[in-house]
Amino acid sequence: MKTPLRDALSSAALSSATSAPELAPAHLFSRRGAMQIGAGLFGLSLPQWLRQRALAENAPPRDISCIFLFLAGGASHFETFDPKPSAPVEIRGLWSPTQTSVPGTLICEKMPLMAQRMHKVAIVRSWRGVSGSHSTGSQHVASGMAPPPSGQRFPNFGCLLAALRGNRVPGVPAHFGLPVAARYTKPAGYLGASHAAVDLDGDPADGNAAFAKLSLARERFDERQVILSQLDELGRLSEVSDRGIDAVDKFSGEALELLTTGRIRRALDLSDEPQSLRERYGDNIYGRRVLLARRLVEAGARFVTINQAVQGGLFGAGKTNGTWDNHHLLFESMMSFAEPPANIPGGYKWARTPGPGNLPQLDMSLSTLLDDLEDRGLLDTTLVVAMGEFGRTPKINKDGGRDHYPGAGSVLLAGAGIARGAVVGATDRNGAEPKTRPWTPEDFAYTIYSALGLNPHQTHFPRLTRPTPIATGSLIEGLL
Repeated sequence: MKTPLRDALSSAALSSATSAPELAPAHLFSRRGAMQIGAGLFGLSLPQWLRQRALAENAPPRDISCIFLFLAGGASHFETFDPKPSAPVEIRGLWSPTQTSVPGTLICEKMPLMAQRMHKVAIVRSWRGVSGSHSTGSQHVASGMAPPPSGQRFPNFGCLLAALRGNRVPGVPAHFGLPVAARYTKPAGYLGASHAAVDLDGDPADGNAAFAKLSLARERFDERQVILSQLDELGRLSEVSDRGIDAVDKFSGEALELLTTGRIRRALDLSDEPQSLRERYGDNIYGRRVLLARRLVEAGARFVTINQAVQGGLFGAGKTNGTWDNHHLLFESMMSFAEPPANIPGGYKWARTPGPGNLPQLDMSLSTLLDDLEDRGLLDTTLVVAMGEFGRTPKINKDGGRDHYPGAGSVLLAGAGIARGAVVGATDRNGAEPKTRPWTPEDFAYTIYSALGLNPHQTHFPRLTRPTPIATGSLIEGLL
């Protein structure tokens, strides 16, 4: 006589003959699952399964770092990783696709170095955002949480990782921004000032830039130590817990570590690197920031955000320190700001910047970063992400540029278990919308946290009225 239990056991036994066992997460472990395992259908007794589960839960978390290249302003997917050669010319643009080291995968011909390294990375072509605003789009992408109308509430990835994991190495802050931890965002969000990134402005090769603030003369250090001691006493006298005191206490400890250890000072000294390697990164402020990110990770940083955009052209006088926001003259601007083009629109001035523009600079620095990390044995423990706040419009506008477009875009990821050579998703013939499942900022947050060894379902927002998971999306299929 058959019973529901016998039917279930028979079905499980049949499936076990054709597939390997897969242990469900602890919170999904049901009574039925326990009975199946107890029956030995997967070759494990219940005590054996519990021992394996305990070992998995008590295993040390993956100690993964991240270098996040924020392509501020919104890079065009057409002119980077999702060319559309069969689209009309007003959509496909002026440049052709090129073959890559992954058969069948094409990218823009202006990225020849990355074309040779596509077997090291994965591209998600069915990315889709919500907002076409620089501010809300950036906040959404950098935190994985859509900001409410009142402004950003949730912290950027690096700040949350720093809050959950702390400093890996004494004297090396967990999170850096080069020069800022994602443009248009308030990185710490609800975590407060004590978990803000350490922003390093200026050129890494310039001793007079903000990097010099990390060193003090001995007499000034002694004075600072006395002040910090007094602040510490004030904190102890306070009977009410205050976020400001918490921040001062954290900053005090980090300041003393920064001043008394040489790790950061050594990491900031790019002269240690061979000139040939510096030239491969791009021996300019933008390439040096990517090289510095690798050195900071090597020194013990957990997360480095680079605002990776060249300052120049029509927006060169702005305060955003570079942008991919090419509403005008996209094809000229992406290649170089060294000389003004003849067709500058009336009323605009051109800010000259020597060296390559955004596209060749990204090609140089990103390809070298991937090689450098791999040569040093760091690629398996470093997640590399390159994305902006949105893509660009399919149709080229009357000014020869593309406008804000959250409907479709491309994201590059590499290292830390990311599938090499993978292309996830696709857009339609005109690059206007995903024709496969769209992946949202929430899904990237879930996947990034997973790659960093964090449980996306865990909660860590103490200022909210109810427990909120650190990510609300899904794991991007085919990526990890």
